[in-house]
Amino acid sequence: MLIRLGVKLIEIILMVLAGFFVAWNIGANDTANCAGTAVGGRIIAYRRAIAVVVIFVVLGAVLEGWKNMNTVGTSIITAPPGQQNPLTFLPLVTVGIMLAAGIWVLIATIFGLPVSTSQSMIGAVMGVGVLMVVLRPDFGVNIQYGKLGTIALSWVLNPLIAAIAAYLIFKMVTPALRRIKNLLILNRVLSILIIISAAYSAYSLGANDVGTSTGVIYGYFGGSQQLIALFGAVALAIGTITFSRRVMLTVGSGITELDPTTAFSAQFGAAITVWSFVQFGMPVSTSQAIVGGVIGAGLTKGAKTVSKSKMSRIVLAWVLTPIVGFILSFTIGFFMLRV
Repeated sequence: MLIRLGVKLIEIILMVLAGFFVAWNIGANDTANCAGTAVGGRIIAYRRAIAVVVIFVVLGAVLEGWKNMNTVGTSIITAPPGQQNPLTFLPLVTVGIMLAAGIWVLIATIFGLPVSTSQSMIGAVMGVGVLMVVLRPDFGVNIQYGKLGTIALSWVLNPLIAAIAAYLIFKMVTPALRRIKNLLILNRVLSILIIISAAYSAYSLGANDVGTSTGVIYGYFGGSQQLIALFGAVALAIGTITFSRRVMLTVGSGITELDPTTAFSAQFGAAITVWSFVQFGMPVSTSQAIVGGVIGAGLTKGAKTVSKSKMSRIVLAWVLTPIVGFILSFTIGFFMLRV
């Protein structure tokens, strides 16, 4: 009895540590999606941007993180009717999912690349699902390919919609801003708009990415979704504070030069796109949304202003992310099943 309790306690500790690792990486990589344009456009100081992000990430996670949590934790890998969620009786494999997703995001963060934590996590969940189907058919695990197809379609549409939204927002707000002749008032208006867009982006990040990253934990533990989301939000906040600067600089100034108006347009266009997908339980990439928004806003100045070399690196990272997540998860899960 004591041995069983000890093993269970170890499993819980590993699950919590792995979940913290994934959420910490979101903070390190995806915080740039909320405040990178504001910092790159020199509208808000880095530390103030971090404070805004932390507050609104927690709000988004607690209020709406459950929507993507359900998708990732219970809707991709399913058991036969009347049986437990497969993630509940394979704790070490569940830990492997989170390690696989977190390792790739960490590598990308070290190189300053804004990759998709959502894509990394979905790829990792898929890797373990295939592993279960191939190696343990007795579990009766089903992979919901229809749900995966819908998610994949949202990945394609996400940056395109964000780019269009940012372009249109720029075209709509520019005439109104030009009517403001007092430079001091104009600067104040722009600063307020950008801080609002950063807060909205952080809220969307909490709802989208925290829900996605903690979905596997919810699949294992069940229980209060708000409490799990709060745990993820705190871990994300720590990642934001400790390791977000490099990717933030890439997003803020590495793709195209941003002035206050284009920074606001890119930020708000991305935020409204991500939030809209969350309402349908679709875990999209905040990284792809903000890069799409930056491109859409940058195109208002002409296509030549967008850095082709930087974009090629980012797109390559996008393509690799779900593939690497799948491979790492399958490999780690394979060894976990042998333990």
